[in-house]
Amino acid sequence: PFGLEYSVGMAGVQPAAAQALQPESEVRAPSWLDKQLLRELPNEWRKAYLFFACAVMLILLTASMINPPTISTFTDSVGLDKQPTAQAYLPLVLLPVLFLYNFLWTALKSPALLVATLSFIYATVYFLIAIRSLSENRIEPWLAWILFYASNTKSVLFPVMLWSVMNDVSTSQYSKVAYPALVLAQQIGGIAGSLWTTNVSHVGGTTGLLFAQAVLLVLLAFCVWRACALAASAPVERDAEAAAGTSLQPVAGAAGEPLVASAGSALGQTGQNRCLTGCKAVGSKMWELVEGIYLIFTKPFVAGIFWVACAHLVPRTILDYQGTALINERWPKIVDGVKIPGNKDKQTAFFAWCNLANTFGAALLSVLGLRKLIDRGGLALTLSACPLVMLIGVLLVCFFHNFWTVQIVLVLVNIVQYALNGPSREMLYVQTSKEIKYKAKSWSDMYGNFLQKFVGAMINNNVNKELPSCTPHCFNATFSGLFTVGWCAFWGVVAAVLGLKHAQLVRDGQKIS
Repeated sequence: PFGLEYSVGMAGVQPAAAQALQPESEVRAPSWLDKQLLRELPNEWRKAYLFFACAVMLILLTASMINPPTISTFTDSVGLDKQPTAQAYLPLVLLPVLFLYNFLWTALKSPALLVATLSFIYATVYFLIAIRSLSENRIEPWLAWILFYASNTKSVLFPVMLWSVMNDVSTSQYSKVAYPALVLAQQIGGIAGSLWTTNVSHVGGTTGLLFAQAVLLVLLAFCVWRACALAASAPVERDAEAAAGTSLQPVAGAAGEPLVASAGSALGQTGQNRCLTGCKAVGSKMWELVEGIYLIFTKPFVAGIFWVACAHLVPRTILDYQGTALINERWPKIVDGVKIPGNKDKQTAFFAWCNLANTFGAALLSVLGLRKLIDRGGLALTLSACPLVMLIGVLLVCFFHNFWTVQIVLVLVNIVQYALNGPSREMLYVQTSKEIKYKAKSWSDMYGNFLQKFVGAMINNNVNKELPSCTPHCFNATFSGLFTVGWCAFWGVVAAVLGLKHAQLVRDGQKIS
């Protein structure tokens, strides 16, 4: 029945209502539908995770909606040959965005306000680009550059923000119960966004997608605000460390006193002491902006997460460039100096169909396989799946380089990444301290993302770049294949070690701090 609830404990998941009426041996195990509807959790937490599910759904929906027109607009207005260069500059562009994120996190001290602030900033950018495009037949090159960097930074920034909040409010057992359903909700959003974009010519073209993006980002801010409010008032089993503070409040840093208190305590001191105190307070706040880097380099477990979180992006960037080049060859926008009308929308629609296949496959795998694989093999198994599939996929492309091989391989590796590697990586963070969840994760997932893309872009720019001298295809299969073998081998070892370490932390009831 829909009203049935379950109590969650470290020993397992049991129906709470049945426990009071039946002997332990007769308690009914939760069904598949019970698991998807999170009936194993208290009612308050089900409501909180419902809004979190809406939020993750909107994140992938907006990403699936905006990424295809971003790519097609950039190649149309700027050129395919500039794409590796644009990707190479991504780490540089991300740096001020990451500093802004950490500054807002420290200053606002509220996840809901943080998400709302950044959502309104990006919504404004998309809205202004949409307004400008109304007066032009095509988006101007300088706007295409802005759109490219806005979409790429958003696609990394927003998932990190939301998963940081959910990792903080969840226990290890709650994450095991709720995350497969959240992944399913995320993929449903991706399916909806992809279907929307496949009909790009019927929804106002790129301009219509930009307007929709702005509106959905405002809705995303509301969902996160509501989820945080429900989670803050819901009862939860927490360890002594987490119970010491409010779960949704970020840790201010090593200096336990807030800036205002430090300034107030210095009122009776001399001008020199007040200056010294103020400088120390400012230095403490500046340290909070970069403390995550220190945590990554000093904690091997966190350094391992840094690696597995983004290692897939180097070989995938290589594959993405090949996929884009082959799509551009299949539907060229200009032939012999003559522009082919409609081919830009065809490219956008095909990118959207690929995203639809990614999200649909990831949804099936997350529903049917994620929790079973974790129960049977732990995170060591689910984290090791992605490097194995990536290695096989790249080798297939090296030996059989053609349009459909590249597109099918991209879909398969994305399915495994979204359904297995992504949620497994987030579960690793559950067994870490609050500082690591917010500060180290932001640097690891966001800047690590673009550092790995930078490596892939450099390979494309120097080895695989599409040039007239090597047409029809410039893919260097020998270098790409050998590089991927070494890369995936190291990645697989790190993933297995992390999974085993996580299992030990759960057994011992410990956290990395």
